[in-house]
Amino acid sequence: PDLSSGINAEYGDSQSISTMKFLLVVALIPLAGALNCEVDKALDGVQEYSYTLDVAPSDLDYWKTYGLSFQVYGNFTADNVNSATVEAGYYTEEGDLVYSVSIDCSAATWTSYITENTGKAVFQSGSVTCTEGTWDLWLKVSQPYRMNWIFNAAALQSGTETVGYRSKTRPIKVNTKYGAHKARTFTVSTTSSLDRFSFGKCMTWPGGLTCPDARAWTGARSTTSLGLFGAYDTIFGATCVDGTNYYQNVQAQVLPDETRTSGLDMRKFCCCVDMTTGLLYNNDRNYCIVRSSYNGEECSEMCEVTFEADKFAEGTAP
Repeated sequence: PDLSSGINAEYGDSQSISTMKFLLVVALIPLAGALNCEVDKALDGVQEYSYTLDVAPSDLDYWKTYGLSFQVYGNFTADNVNSATVEAGYYTEEGDLVYSVSIDCSAATWTSYITENTGKAVFQSGSVTCTEGTWDLWLKVSQPYRMNWIFNAAALQSGTETVGYRSKTRPIKVNTKYGAHKARTFTVSTTSSLDRFSFGKCMTWPGGLTCPDARAWTGARSTTSLGLFGAYDTIFGATCVDGTNYYQNVQAQVLPDETRTSGLDMRKFCCCVDMTTGLLYNNDRNYCIVRSSYNGEECSEMCEVTFEADKFAEGTAP
């Protein structure tokens, strides 16, 4: 089943055209929150999964920018949390490794790998904490050689460098032989279980969260919490009715995904969502439009169908 719901995010180097972008999109089944994912799939407890992109990430006529992300959700039980492993990787069409990560709960460590001229090599390593319950693993791709892993709101990468004539600080380059633009397949396996996979210019969160809880969960994985290694900018999370658990029916600070006219088109979108679930109205992307006026009158008019006066009246905003 398609589980997507919520608001989109495109990932990228803030100095480049692939600056973070977000677009509200929603699920046929309101079990999970997602923001403009190409794919959002229930995995039903399997232990391995592989996804091959229909369109190569190097095809900028389609994607417009290189920013993409992959998100995996799984579950550690009391029986396996102290011994579980998680392995994930991004590979070329020919099967060559671009970038991968291995998580070993028994050793409380993670190790990432790349391909060098001599073959597979360790890129970085560090400590990790595994806890019973739901876990999530992200691969954020900003540029062909700028990408990083995030596990349970912890960045599995470190190090920065200064680049460009403006001397901007960026995450350290992933010096792999095959850049992300040459990748085609994402794989993941675990000795625990896999519950969900999502992919695209998007961000996701667990199902059943109120608007404030969704903002808090995504905030823990954002640049506010993880700095340069965050999956997205918190400002583009869901907008809530102040003092309530409800979503604003008009999400107006929405930036375009690959459906934009070009990578240079940065005009904001607005989308109409259910105020309780955050789901796009009728799961119909015609209810996400370019915000053509400064005050967004066209958005308010379009989204009258999702406005619930009683819920809005519960808010504490003046």
